[in-house]
Amino acid sequence: MPWAELLQSSPILLWLLLLLAAWLPLPASYHPLTFYRFFAQRLAYKVNPDPTRPVNQLRLSGGLALLLATLPFLALLYTANWLMDWPELYQLLLLYLCLDFAPLRQRAQRLQQALAGQQLSLARDLASQLLLRQTHSLSAMGLSKAGIESLWLQFARIWLTTLFWYLLAGIWLALAVRLILLLQQSWNPKLSHNRHFGAPVALLASWLCWPGYVLCFVLVCIRLRCRASYRLLRQAPRQYFNWAQSACLSAACASLRCRLGGPAIYEGSIKTNRDRLGLEYAEPDHRHLQQALKAQQQLLQLVLLLSGLAALGWVLLNFL
Repeated sequence: MPWAELLQSSPILLWLLLLLAAWLPLPASYHPLTFYRFFAQRLAYKVNPDPTRPVNQLRLSGGLALLLATLPFLALLYTANWLMDWPELYQLLLLYLCLDFAPLRQRAQRLQQALAGQQLSLARDLASQLLLRQTHSLSAMGLSKAGIESLWLQFARIWLTTLFWYLLAGIWLALAVRLILLLQQSWNPKLSHNRHFGAPVALLASWLCWPGYVLCFVLVCIRLRCRASYRLLRQAPRQYFNWAQSACLSAACASLRCRLGGPAIYEGSIKTNRDRLGLEYAEPDHRHLQQALKAQQQLLQLVLLLSGLAALGWVLLNFL
């Protein structure tokens, strides 16, 4: 079998790439997706200058901006694939770039260290780099809770959702999903100027994230807290969080034994009501955030272990 065909068909290389993405991530300052975020923000500034326009016009602008921000990039990267001597390596490189979770984890670690040192002002400044919501009025408990939620959900979105779509349909769908999730963050409708403009991409992203949220719930059940996670999911109201997100955060509550959810302020002084989860547990503090960092690392190790076992099984079936 030619080397290129072996590269294309072997999950061993995929497993090695996952190890590389987990332990040797690319710094955020050099990451191509950092520049894509900047492009998305500038594009929104150009095509959404007046949020007081009619709602239908704003939503149409948001839908067209979604196409403009994804299709040319995908077409360019797909065309470059034809010019590569080893397109399989090129596609693995694209997957490596999609798994850019390390900067978020580093920010959460710095937030936890500031909270542990009772440096509330510093913690609020650090949280503003991690969170969309207003942080200047958050208490240490609120910062811990928001940090846990962000860490847990972003791991499900960036790692598990991307891997699911990659395994289902290949790199091009996985790359499209990753770009859409970045646009949803940049044009989040929780902010008033994006309320209608960002609605199309937010709706699409909410459905694309379902597999990642459910996989996170399943991984926690495999790891430890199966019954508690399922019980909290059954008790969780469904007024604001969708079911898959409730499953993901219920698993976090069960794993960390702390409360999550509740009102959040994203802009000005207007509160956004959200479901309260894990009411039988205590409110979180910096120790729960530290536990969340450890639990997230354990979930990542479980993903690597399962993928490594799958790769080993493939080798045994095909070469022995």
